Amino acid sequence: MEAIFGKQTYRKGLILHPGAIGDCLLALPTASLMKQRLGIEQVDWIGRTEYIEFYPGRSAVDRIRSLDSIPLHRLFQKTESFEVQEHDPLVYSFAGYEQVVSFLGHENPDFEQNLLFTVHCSQSAQVLVLPPDKESYKGPIGRFYLEEIAAENQISLDNWQTPSPLLEPHPTDFSAGREQIQQLGINPDRSIVLIHPGSGGQTKCWAAENFILLAQMLRQERYEVIFLLGPAERERFSVRTLRTFHQYPYFSELSLTQILQVLACSDGYVGNDSGITHLAAALAKPTLAVFGPTDPAKFAPVGPKVRILRLERTLFKQFSEPCVHQALTLLREIL
Repeated sequence: MEAIFGKQTYRKGLILHPGAIGDCLLALPTASLMKQRLGIEQVDWIGRTEYIEFYPGRSAVDRIRSLDSIPLHRLFQKTESFEVQEHDPLVYSFAGYEQVVSFLGHENPDFEQNLLFTVHCSQSAQVLVLPPDKESYKGPIGRFYLEEIAAENQISLDNWQTPSPLLEPHPTDFSAGREQIQQLGINPDRSIVLIHPGSGGQTKCWAAENFILLAQMLRQERYEVIFLLGPAERERFSVRTLRTFHQYPYFSELSLTQILQVLACSDGYVGNDSGITHLAAALAKPTLAVFGPTDPAKFAPVGPKVRILRLERTLFKQFSEPCVHQALTLLREIL
């Protein structure tokens, strides 16, 4: 195809997603669908790079770009006043894509019309703007995305399965993860369970005392337990709780790629409804996800070895030894 943008020799798709770690991972199967059912050879992802830095080379996503590198604010202008110029950087940002799926701008009809116009300045394309959530859809939200893309392209999802794992670590990830574990004074060949007691939202955090008791029980079963603690956890938990966590080996200040590397070398994972929990599941690690206010029927992490502990709000926010025993029982099923 000859155009003002030159000759294109391969088919490209684009996913535009402004969400955080877990939201993006729930949408990640759309990249696999593009390649396996739509014949797309390269999938790019525009998002917050700190949340998607590990995609290229480990997933169906080939290239990432930052939201901040593109003047996306222009797409929110009123359609009647929207225009592009010759050699417009906005047009070049969307040039050459045959499939575009945006999770940005779904509540703004001007955005969708302006995106369509911009993409079609270089070639014809299928452009779909999806909401990150759809209240009326009661199944897994990731399935909703796939069904919408299939309907837009008039294809069937029959016999199509989400790839497992969604994320395949590099060989170097294992050596890097082992090295980080050794720096804690732990033999990486031991059976290791990682526990992340935090989440992006405080309301989604199971009472910390439950994680501490679970760690004690796992130690009694001869597992090495490592806590993952980030800036949010250090701000959220009391000094007393943090001191209890610090009685165990723990990681803090790790990048997402480093967390992925440590997860790759672990035997199991426990956490709340959080981005790190979705990351563990996407790596096909045995994952126990504890859900309180959010609905696992819609937002459960995607992976072949996931168990869900769903607790009513009052139980979720308090210490409960029976609930911890229930968690351990579920975890034993997959370890």
